[in-house]
Amino acid sequence: MKKKLVASLAAAMVLSVAGTSFAASNPFVDVPAKHWAYDSVTKLAQAGIVDGYGDGTFRGDKVMSRYEMAQIVAKAMARSDKADAAQKAAIDKLAVEFASELEGLNVRMTKIEKNASSIKVSGEARLRWEDFASDKVSYNKEEYRSTGTVPGKSDFVIRTRINLNGTINDDWSYYGRLQGFTNLRGDGKGEGDDNKLTLDNAFVKGPLFGATTTVGRFDYFLNNGMMIDSTLNGVQFEFGNTVKTRLFYGNENHNDILYASDYARVAGIALNYAASKDTNINGGYYTFKNNHDYQEIYESDNAKVWEVGFNTKLANDWGLKASYGKSNAYIQNKAYFAQVDYKGADRTKVNSYGAWVGYRHLEAAVAPKTTFDGPYAFDYQQLGGKGYELGFAYVPMKNSLVTLKYADLKSTFDYASDVKSKYYLAQMEYFF
Repeated sequence: MKKKLVASLAAAMVLSVAGTSFAASNPFVDVPAKHWAYDSVTKLAQAGIVDGYGDGTFRGDKVMSRYEMAQIVAKAMARSDKADAAQKAAIDKLAVEFASELEGLNVRMTKIEKNASSIKVSGEARLRWEDFASDKVSYNKEEYRSTGTVPGKSDFVIRTRINLNGTINDDWSYYGRLQGFTNLRGDGKGEGDDNKLTLDNAFVKGPLFGATTTVGRFDYFLNNGMMIDSTLNGVQFEFGNTVKTRLFYGNENHNDILYASDYARVAGIALNYAASKDTNINGGYYTFKNNHDYQEIYESDNAKVWEVGFNTKLANDWGLKASYGKSNAYIQNKAYFAQVDYKGADRTKVNSYGAWVGYRHLEAAVAPKTTFDGPYAFDYQQLGGKGYELGFAYVPMKNSLVTLKYADLKSTFDYASDVKSKYYLAQMEYFF
């Protein structure tokens, strides 16, 4: 089929799709303004139905393949909502004629399928290796004393996430996230989250009661993340400008926080005040309750946690953040950290990088689920953890990120503070 014949047919089909106005300049160098097909070709090019060749030519006399024609038909189908009845009938006939080629292009053929295109799909894959020192200390929980050593730990796991962003209407949206862990060493059975696939985010979001409302399963990363970085099944309200406020209530999605033996009921408030364009002050108060008798460790059947902190830009490329918090536990109830950041790795910018150094002191009964990797001595929350961390991140290619971390920690209990725990992390992330 000749390209000039296709152009005239397509022009007849999608005249109103392309529109009645077009640019005055030549769309292609080999189609002069006086050419009989100039108007049709210009309209088709303006509508994005034909795009010519890389050298700026249209090559109207060149023989066109069925696959190339299917591409034109696919573009016309995508704009068929602007066509009249006769033009839609012509497009439908061409769709039948080129059905096999269109299937290869994965063209959506029905309105329902077309609506599915409002869902945007993205993803990420993280390959992580982490290791703890092998000379770990265990202890007698009743007497709080050292009783010997336990084996070391080393993990090599890939985490895959598929993100689904959908538009419900002009105000409301949907977000879902599939998450899977694959253990790359051992017998393949895995433990904990290894070799599992879950829907770890699924929520709708939109305006309600004068606030931005989130309902479902969502991440709640509070302030600098020292106290909580987890997932909640519940509802959240966000409002305010200079002082941004978050109110949330629901069930914690993990059963391993604050000595819990069951999923905790959570309620809280988080505040963020923009003191200047470079400085934010934050704070929060949170409660956790479940079927476990918290009175063994805490002053009531609720674990209560509060924190204050800030982050600020010190100078070009330099930043500082810090937090302090407490819980209502009888002992081991304080937490604080400070971190200096230099530059920052931006996954969209090749060769960008960042580095940081920080010190943290997380006692055993204060942080429900901290954001730090390897936060406690010997990977054991009941021993607490205090020490420094060094980190480096680098972008070797677009949409990728390499991260290296090292932490030198020891227990916040005196009986184990003389034995150091070392934590190493190396990971590669890809975003697509």
